[in-house]
Amino acid sequence: MAAGFFETVIEENKKIIQTTETAPPADVAFYALGEVYANRNFAGMDFGLAQHYFEKLVENFPDSNLVPEAKIFISLFETIAAREQAVVLIKESHDGEKKKSVSTVEPRKLIENQDFEGAEKKNLQVVEEFGKKKPADEALYNLGLIYVHYDNPAKDYQKSQLYFQQLTEQFPESEFAEEAQIWLGLFETIEKMQQIDVEIDQQKKQLNR
Repeated sequence: MAAGFFETVIEENKKIIQTTETAPPADVAFYALGEVYANRNFAGMDFGLAQHYFEKLVENFPDSNLVPEAKIFISLFETIAAREQAVVLIKESHDGEKKKSVSTVEPRKLIENQDFEGAEKKNLQVVEEFGKKKPADEALYNLGLIYVHYDNPAKDYQKSQLYFQQLTEQFPESEFAEEAQIWLGLFETIEKMQQIDVEIDQQKKQLNR
């Protein structure tokens, strides 16, 4: 696998599990197949298949020392699927976005032009002026977008999360609340993925002892 002979690894390990799926070395075969299909250098990378083989390992060999890391991989794939679903929901939400109110057209245009400082200032003015009344909901949403924007040098997920949280709490009926909830869910997914990366590193260190 390290040399890039992915097809050979697949072929040889499939021969093993065709002979038996419930006795060693089928546990190693399932793990190897999971790793191959999870490998980003493999042209046939398929997280769905990788998850399938890791799940077969966990199901058929619950006492294998490969199970802990297999479970981490499974959790990672579930997290990736959740993240992808969140991205789809965000895109669909934006595609069906309603016409924006006049008072915040200019701040939104500033975001599009990547004048993040100007956009922040304008939207904060709207929030200060209108408080818990519309269009402060859209201004809060814009502020969340500003700090999550990939081109913003001052990008700050925590600040973005706070603005989206404020929006959902103060304006639960707002047309922007649903999108804000999607973003909040995405942040949770990102945090979970970061934790999974840490767990994988720790597990690998333990397995290599």
